[in-house]
Amino acid sequence: NNQADTPAIDVAILAMGNGILSAGGVANLIERNQVWDHDRVGIGLVPFLEEGANDDEPTPEEWTIPCSETKNQPPAAVIPDVILWDSKNNVVRGNVLSDNRLGDIGIGSAGTDLSTLGNCFEGNTYEFTSPPDIDQLAPCGFDNVGDLNTGAVDVVAWLVEQPTMPPSIDYKIAPLPDMPVLANMPDAAAAKANPATNVPFAVDLAAITVPTKPI
Repeated sequence: NNQADTPAIDVAILAMGNGILSAGGVANLIERNQVWDHDRVGIGLVPFLEEGANDDEPTPEEWTIPCSETKNQPPAAVIPDVILWDSKNNVVRGNVLSDNRLGDIGIGSAGTDLSTLGNCFEGNTYEFTSPPDIDQLAPCGFDNVGDLNTGAVDVVAWLVEQPTMPPSIDYKIAPLPDMPVLANMPDAAAAKANPATNVPFAVDLAAITVPTKPI
């Protein structure tokens, strides 16, 4: 996010200043979040540039193959030196966003026509998006009805800005902030561990609402 003193590897530093970021994500549902006060975007669908990949990019037909099967498949005979993973077929809906300086919702790529990526947006509350009025341009359940490329987020500029960001720090030597006192975690330092033997819990997704923005 905007936490400049948080230690991070280089690729995470590249993403600093964003709220929820799907970097090369496919078929994610981003729903019912309250996202505010970021230097870049609140929710962003952007590409991820991978160097030294161990396989090529899967086709849409391969997206639904379970990991138990794909892990036994041989890698492609020819693997590109660099793969640009665009964010594709993501759904962004029912989120509430404000005060995100490059757009409450933003999409971008590095040369790909954004209208071909299949991302859609609906029911979001925002001040402005990049490109503008993204819910109307790419509504869920319909074809794109406008230009998604004009006014999109310039993610290439993030590469230019990276040298100005705080440097990466080895997590083993990074200074830690003081432990805060949390009302729902009394005596946290001395509390006995609760082994995760009864997970995963059943989650009622329909009951989850957008959190209230703190004052």
